[in-house]
This record gives sequence, structure tokens and C-alpha cells, in this order.
Amino acid sequence: MCRRGMLAVIALLFVTSATNAALLTSPQWRSAIVPGTPAGYTVWDLYISFDEQLFGQQMVVELTSGSIYQNASFGTETAPTDALIPIFPEVASDSFVTMGGFTSGTSSSVLVVGGSTEIAGKNGPKKFDTQGVNIAWAPAPGVVINGGDDFPVARLTFSNDARGTIYFFSNAGGTGQIFEGQVPPLPEPTTAALVGLGLLAAATRRRA
Repeated sequence: MCRRGMLAVIALLFVTSATNAALLTSPQWRSAIVPGTPAGYTVWDLYISFDEQLFGQQMVVELTSGSIYQNASFGTETAPTDALIPIFPEVASDSFVTMGGFTSGTSSSVLVVGGSTEIAGKNGPKKFDTQGVNIAWAPAPGVVINGGDDFPVARLTFSNDARGTIYFFSNAGGTGQIFEGQVPPLPEPTTAALVGLGLLAAATRRRA
């Protein structure tokens, strides 16, 4: 499947469960080409657009196969230090949460609060490793972020056989929005089509 087709299917697989006036569009996952990415992995970046003050974000990733890349030597839950990347380029494709950038120098300071508290049935404890994610994060105390377009909030690097589900909650503006979807990279086209048909059938039942 071509990249444009993959991104289109990603957009279709995210289902809105609640409304949030502060989010201007649905959160967007975009594949990224990052030098030093380990063989067999693909980098995906999560962007949001919002028009009020940004507060906490929460995310749960549950894998049924594959893994999340977490650098064994330097990987952390937040963006890597700029000085490390020229020496250890693979650090740039580490998985982490952020507030606006993909290095410590471009991201605002991040406070990792713990595990999710707003995603029904998925609440804590905090987890961030090669097998899954359950994390809540926010701008650090004293950091105020008012409005943003295509604002990065996470980078996740999945093995190419990764399958599972992502739950994302944003309380920008004080209310929430949850999105569920197939973990990128997407399954083979046949499986993706079956998932799409399942979503269409569910939508039809709700309208009936």
C-alpha cells in the first residue's frame, strides 16, 4: 500500500468518542523518516491542533504483536538531548512524549504525571516500555502553551509487525476526546479493508 493510502486508512480508523471544542482537528499520526532508525521499525509522530491553553495528554498503547522501540542506553519517556543525536543517531527515533518538539531543545519542558486516569478501563499504573504505553503528561509547572497548529505531542516507533490499539485523550481546554485506532504500521490491505467494513457496519447499526 502506498504511503498516501496508508495515511488515509489511519485517518479512517480513528473514531471520535467524545467532543472537544479545543481540538480543531482530529489528532494526526504521520510517518517520519528519521536517520538512524533501527532496521525493521517505522517512526510515527502524533500532532494535534488546538485553540486554547494546552493541559494534560494521556495515551494508552496495547500491542497484540510486535514491539515499540525504546533505546536501551539512552531512551526515556521524553525527547532526547540534542547533543546525543550526532553521536548516537538512533536516539532520534526513540519513543517518547513531548510538548512541541522532537528534541529536548525544541520541546517545552514536560511533566510526566503517571498513568492514564481518563481513558475508561485503561487507567494506570504508568507504563512506557517496548511492550506498551500507559502515560499521562503535561507542560511542566510554569509552562503555558496557548494554541498550536500541527503541535507534536508524541513519537512512537513501532516494529513493522506491530498490531494493537491506541487510545488518546486530550484535555486542552478542559474537556476530552478519545481516539481508538489500529496501531501504525497498518495491517496488510486485506485486513485493513475488513476493519473498515467492521467500522462501517457498527456505524450503520448505530444509525438504525
